[in-house]
Amino acid sequence: MDLLVGIGIIALLSTIAIPYFRKYQPNLKLSATARDLTTDLRYAQQLTITEQKVYRIVFDLINDGYQIQKIDTATTTVKTVTLDPEVSIKQINDLTDNKVIFNYYGGVSQAGTVILTNTNNIEATINIKPSGYIQLQ
Repeated sequence: MDLLVGIGIIALLSTIAIPYFRKYQPNLKLSATARDLTTDLRYAQQLTITEQKVYRIVFDLINDGYQIQKIDTATTTVKTVTLDPEVSIKQINDLTDNKVIFNYYGGVSQAGTVILTNTNNIEATINIKPSGYIQLQ
């Protein structure tokens, strides 16, 4: 009898918790994607400083992704990222041709913001300052 009561309680808690978890899951994916993008921006910045070669991140609004590219005698793609289907790039402000280009000192050619959104219409904003400071909000 105790075993049946225990199984019943676990089943009841699972029935209540699973819908909430599914609703919260897109928010977790948005946070993870925003952190990954911030990390990749800082990675491209660090590569530019250490190698003294220009790196840039090019955003693809149509396919919801981005590429880290090295600009040398030829353009080389270092990394390609496709965002999770539940996360998309909502808007890019003040970045010409949707590119973040780092200079040898770690600064950027243009400051701007990248706004990500998820299926729950929650947003995450990444600010890119002229000095190269990258801030996740």
